[in-house]
Amino acid sequence: MSFKNLFTNQNLLTILHNVLENPYSKNKVSKVSLNGESYQYNQYSLLIIMDFIIKYKIIVKEDKYLNEDLVSLEHITNTYESHEALTLSLNNFLIKLTARKLNLENTNTIENKRTILIYIYDNYIVNGYCFHSFPSCFKNLVERDGLIQEIDTKELNTLKKINYIFTNHKYLNFLGRDLTSKTRAIYITDSPAMAYYYAIRSPEYLANLTGLSNYYKNVSDINKESFYLKNYDECKNNLKKMCQHLKMTSKEETAILKTFSKEWKHLDLNNSKPCIAFIKRKELAKDSLPNIIELLASLETEDLVYQVSKIINSKYPEIRRFSNITSLDLTVYTMPSYKEIKNNHLEIVAEPKKSKVTVKTENLENDIIESKEFKPRLAYSYGNASFFALLGLLLISLGLTLSIILKVVGG
Repeated sequence: MSFKNLFTNQNLLTILHNVLENPYSKNKVSKVSLNGESYQYNQYSLLIIMDFIIKYKIIVKEDKYLNEDLVSLEHITNTYESHEALTLSLNNFLIKLTARKLNLENTNTIENKRTILIYIYDNYIVNGYCFHSFPSCFKNLVERDGLIQEIDTKELNTLKKINYIFTNHKYLNFLGRDLTSKTRAIYITDSPAMAYYYAIRSPEYLANLTGLSNYYKNVSDINKESFYLKNYDECKNNLKKMCQHLKMTSKEETAILKTFSKEWKHLDLNNSKPCIAFIKRKELAKDSLPNIIELLASLETEDLVYQVSKIINSKYPEIRRFSNITSLDLTVYTMPSYKEIKNNHLEIVAEPKKSKVTVKTENLENDIIESKEFKPRLAYSYGNASFFALLGLLLISLGLTLSIILKVVGG
């Protein structure tokens, strides 16, 4: 399975760009709010498309018909009228692509439906993947060492100090992390949409700090896209506005801004891209469904798209792993960044070298520019999917899809 041909394909990038910038729905209000965060209608559409793209590569695998499939995908994204219709169209499209791969011309016979369902089950569940998101500065280390649980105590204490300042101003748990726990779980999800959502906003504590926390709803003139776009100056401006809103002392504001700048440089976010570790379901004991026999048996009475949805929709939105995952049980893929999609332009960023991160940019104004050895493998920085946000996003991959299909097929 190779993602390189797909995610470096300019046609796909243009499709994603057009979804995000669609002028007919750009000002439309999304009905879904993730973790209290207001979410644009087109951003939500983007997550649905990315959910499909990852499932496409896991199930269809080959690139033989890539250009042809992208033309069909573009048509779907240009003609959908709602998130419900988009989800249903993409699930039907996936069935069509699976039938083509299996050389099945007719998808209406029980035998062919069974063949399609078994194929999708084997590839997406039995031999499929769950996901963990993180910034690209960790890519080489994750590929070498896998995912580990260790906490950088020094960094953790720094974040506690920042959280303490906000707590004094009645903003509790501002960073959205449990900073009191002496151990940490590796947060994993089986939802591709959710994985990409956390990939573009990873590390989550910096996303919350610079504009995406629910507390920012009380602050005016905030650039909500700044962290997605990895815009240092705009993120810093958001944070300054928050400090002013809370009427912080000069000492408090300086401490927070200094920590923000240091973390930004350590993580090399100016050059960051979203990464997702594809973890074998077998490693997580998530490689089977207890109701698969029941699904196969009900093909005579249930629509195929409904049965397929029961397989590919999220079953485990939040998996907490309390042991390390070796590099042999995962594969890391770099996803298109929000900035690339927004600008419709692929960026070539050099692979990070070991754990040394150097930042040289005029955008950091008068902040201290430094080059130092940093150990991101120990950093408390991996994407951490909070339970309430996961529940919100499940509307994409579980509740939304199933409820829509039930209405459409009369189930």
